[in-house]
Amino acid sequence: MTSRLRAADIMDRPAGGAYRLTIDAEAEALRREAVSRFEGFLLDRANPGARFRNRACQPLDRRLFEEASEIGLLRFGLPKEIGGAGRDKFEWGVVITELARISRDPGFPVLLDITVENTEMILSSGRQELIDSYVPDLVAGRRFAVQGAYESRDPYDYQTTARFEDGHWVLNGAKRFIAGAVFADLFICYVRDEASNDMLAFAVERDDPGVTPVRLETMGMRTMGMGQLVLHDVRLPEWRLVWRSDALSELNTYARNRRTMSGCGVLGAIEGIVEACVESLSARRRGGRRVLDYPNVERSIGEMRMLLESARSTLYRALDGTRADQRDPYFDALATTAKHQVSEAAIRVGQLVMTLQGGESYISAFPWEQYMRDILGLIGGQGSQEMLLIQLGQRSIVGLEGRRLKQDVAERTVTRLADSWWAVSALAAREGAGAQRPEVSAAIDDVLLAAGLVGSPEGTDDRLAELTRQATAFQACATAVRTGLLAALLRSPTVAAAADQAGLATQSARELLSALGETQLVQPLPEDSYVVNPGLERLLVGGPRTAAFAARLRRAVDGGTGLRAGSVGGPDVRDAGRGDDAPLLADVFANELLGRLEGLEDLLDRPELRIGCAAGDGGRSMDALAREFPIAPVLAIEPDGVPVDEAGQTRHPLGRAPEVRVGDLDSFAPDDRLCLAWVPAVGCSHTHLERRVEAAARALVPGGWLVVVLPLPPKRKLGAAVLGLELALAGAQPVARGIVEDLLRGTGLGHIRWLWQDANLGVQLVASRRER
Repeated sequence: MTSRLRAADIMDRPAGGAYRLTIDAEAEALRREAVSRFEGFLLDRANPGARFRNRACQPLDRRLFEEASEIGLLRFGLPKEIGGAGRDKFEWGVVITELARISRDPGFPVLLDITVENTEMILSSGRQELIDSYVPDLVAGRRFAVQGAYESRDPYDYQTTARFEDGHWVLNGAKRFIAGAVFADLFICYVRDEASNDMLAFAVERDDPGVTPVRLETMGMRTMGMGQLVLHDVRLPEWRLVWRSDALSELNTYARNRRTMSGCGVLGAIEGIVEACVESLSARRRGGRRVLDYPNVERSIGEMRMLLESARSTLYRALDGTRADQRDPYFDALATTAKHQVSEAAIRVGQLVMTLQGGESYISAFPWEQYMRDILGLIGGQGSQEMLLIQLGQRSIVGLEGRRLKQDVAERTVTRLADSWWAVSALAAREGAGAQRPEVSAAIDDVLLAAGLVGSPEGTDDRLAELTRQATAFQACATAVRTGLLAALLRSPTVAAAADQAGLATQSARELLSALGETQLVQPLPEDSYVVNPGLERLLVGGPRTAAFAARLRRAVDGGTGLRAGSVGGPDVRDAGRGDDAPLLADVFANELLGRLEGLEDLLDRPELRIGCAAGDGGRSMDALAREFPIAPVLAIEPDGVPVDEAGQTRHPLGRAPEVRVGDLDSFAPDDRLCLAWVPAVGCSHTHLERRVEAAARALVPGGWLVVVLPLPPKRKLGAAVLGLELALAGAQPVARGIVEDLLRGTGLGHIRWLWQDANLGVQLVASRRER
């Protein structure tokens, strides 16, 4: 008998038929290991007397760290080459979290990680004398190391300085807010070099002449030995210099990890206080009922659980990110987010606990008020909450702009390759026997001059070789896009798999990708694989921009091929801004630009008004507008009509069939009552453009808008010459910006707006409004 399936059997099915170990499951196994190995030590050695040490502001007993080394706790997160266990940051972070949950002294887990990370910093200096002098004692817990960086000033404006004189470095200044300063033996101090203004770092010992630790009285974390460090003419030998230059980068690396690890300590503290709060309420009764049975109490505890789990999720992601090969060595957005999220969660949990505990929450004999005092110190530690948000905002802006820049650079690369293809094609046409129209011949000369193939005999052969190489790469790019090879690489990086998906022979695909590899559009990987430039992804995944990109490549390939063959008509450059480009332009207009045209959105809601389209592209622009503006009927002017479906009609997305008028593109009439007129004019003559704009303007109702799609002349000298050649082959002329504005004003239109342009697509949109 077949067993009955449950919904979970289908909905929770594992990928590939096997369940993987989740981050939570891995963390749980580590938590159990930490409990079995280290919980007894905390309960027996660190916890006793913690409350009264806190009340007396008495720092931790230094011997705890030596004992922690003996049981393997201090060594857990240190590299094997120095006697550690070699566990990674994820594992160490989970251990710190569990220690913080158990510990009644919140300073112990924090200080334990601080000395571990400073040991790693000295090891990373690569300076053997430093390593030999300090690392063995630090690993054994006989020394304790902390950072001295904070001055509440920009690093290159530090008042703590160093100068080199008589073979020694002389340090002067002070460092504030140092955890463990009261009992630390070793300080990694960051100072400004008086000579270079660079940041340097030094290993400063507590017993060095001129070194004075000063205790700081703090609201919370009273057992952490918070203090300041005063340096007065401290003379250090040259070997104490930890980093000879750019110590700021190393400090950023330290801060990046400290944000994550400090979050681990806080996460454990949250978990511990939530457990203690629920346990303390379990025996209380109000009105004959358990306090825990009241809905408002359940709701508050539910919020605490939500805060705890959201903080855990963010922090575990940050810890898991420390294993990434490509992790930014100086800034980790996830670590910064985790520190902010965990701190905010801890403060909110504290508020909820105080609400539930009532008057007890304000009495120092109970743990609640100490939790709040300790947790509030997180607002400023490892970067204030506001500073973290500023840094995340800066990084987000840089990241988003960087991604857009990569996209633009990738498209510009393809555009430059297309220019080379046109230049080589123009040279082949010049050297061919076929006659060209005078305007085409002049345009060919302009392209060859701009490409450096005429007018400068020296170096012409090298220039031609370079242009030929780029033209070959362009052909490879066009073929790889047309066949789907590049899109297949996004799914399967190996050449064989991508070639199979694209229907190509493996060797043919390998040759195409090899040609593209020199342009950085693809990059080779081991094992006969390639990765596509990230900037090309939006051009390969489908959608309006993918179609426009493919059409652009196709027009260039067909145009250059026709030019080489002496074709009279040449490429139909008039397809630019319409046809396959139409969905992209309609999408941009509807979703990004519509709000810039005053009153148009209200006019689109009026059922008696229509959108007019004079594209002459077989209904492609009409269809794109109908899809983006399903609320308004569309009237299209098409010289040859439009293709129809099996039912004999092209349908509007809402079920209404757009009206198609067969005739000249300038045959709009006043009774068409248009709220929007869409006029692609790329590649048409001045006369045709003037007639088209006049007819569309007459058909607009007062307040209606005319949008004209025009070519955008490239700023590149060769690109501008190539556009001139394309227009000449199509029998068209470039239209200057001033001429367009005069034409619009001459038809009684105003509010002229140059709305949008795309240099890679080679089109721009200009809009103007009918006032009366």
